[in-house]
Amino acid sequence: MIKNVFILENKKITGIEDKKAFIEKVLKSCGKTVQISSKDADLVITLGGDGTFLKGIRLLSKKTLIYGIRYGNVGFLTNSPQDIERKIKRILEGRYVVTKRMLLDLTVKRNNRVILKDFCLNEAVINKKGIRIININVKGKQEPIFNIRADGIIVATPTGSTAHALSAMGPVVQPEVKCFILIPLCPHCLSWRPVILHHKEQITISVSHESLLVIDGQKEFLLQPADVILIKKSSKTARTILDEGFLFKHLQSKFNWNV
Repeated sequence: MIKNVFILENKKITGIEDKKAFIEKVLKSCGKTVQISSKDADLVITLGGDGTFLKGIRLLSKKTLIYGIRYGNVGFLTNSPQDIERKIKRILEGRYVVTKRMLLDLTVKRNNRVILKDFCLNEAVINKKGIRIININVKGKQEPIFNIRADGIIVATPTGSTAHALSAMGPVVQPEVKCFILIPLCPHCLSWRPVILHHKEQITISVSHESLLVIDGQKEFLLQPADVILIKKSSKTARTILDEGFLFKHLQSKFNWNV
């Protein structure tokens, strides 16, 4: 049962405080507690676009639900604000479907010492820091996968297949599929293709020069040439609520998918 709710809003959006006040009023009229922090929240509601939603993902505990309301420019992961009072009341009554979204665990080691542990819902992107392309080596548990020169590489989840990976000509993957995707960025090579890996695979990435590790477009970390990046499926999931889960209908409305 949902008792405690935290609202995360994008304060840069004009009029967002009025939207937040209205949703708080709806929640309190249903006997729910609106918290000032996400600690012990049963539900996190985000007000904004996908960036705000991705920030909300970082606030979730194992059992916390998340529901995004689209008030930003980009909202593939969020829901329409139309008729929002009715939608929220349905959720509070327990009339919703949870979609468990796969996460990736990221570990960066330097001199055999762990210097970063994090996770992503959409993707981890390794980008060159300077003007020159970098050598990227990717190994699986049993064999090499990529050894190329490129601007960088994207490691995406099925959820992230419609984000940065889509712009890099990666495949569209249904969110329920358990896998992750590797897409080199502008490789200096004719013989490459995006690669889809089994969710039980674990990969190790190393790069030849200073690079930037960007996590869900929210966090940035400077990589050194000797660093090792380990990526695998997380044991945690993001428990999301969507008004409707029709992937290709969503692609059509957002990206003019030809159906």
